Amino acid sequence: MEKVSANTDSQKMSDVTLARSYVADIGGRGKVKAILNAAYDRLVEMFPHKGNPEWQWTERRIRSFWYGEAAYVEFREMKELHAAAARAKEEHELLQKARKEHASFIEKTASLRALLEHADPDFHRPSIEGLGGQFGDLDSTRVGRG
Repeated sequence: MEKVSANTDSQKMSDVTLARSYVADIGGRGKVKAILNAAYDRLVEMFPHKGNPEWQWTERRIRSFWYGEAAYVEFREMKELHAAAARAKEEHELLQKARKEHASFIEKTASLRALLEHADPDFHRPSIEGLGGQFGDLDSTRVGRG
């Protein structure tokens, strides 16, 4: 009988640890307070449970997962944490992809501009200035001054 209770205790610990991991995934990076607030905001947004106040997420419940104070994690909570963490991960991956694409665009545009500047700056001035506009305030070089 002791094996069952010991197994159950380790199961509870692993569930709370997994819940903490989900909270970290949902909340992202930063200070603990910011992570917990972001996780709370996302969970409340995704799972408002307006018709069932007992199921509503609380800041205290999320903190209890983070600090390992929770005695258990309900199956419903685990499913919601998993869904919110999956969505946060998808959004993070999309953001990373967009950043890589933007960096590639900037690199190609700068390369094209450098090629035009090297070929004939006076002839290609309108194109060079147009490419310079792609950079916005990040580009301070000017070609063909004077």
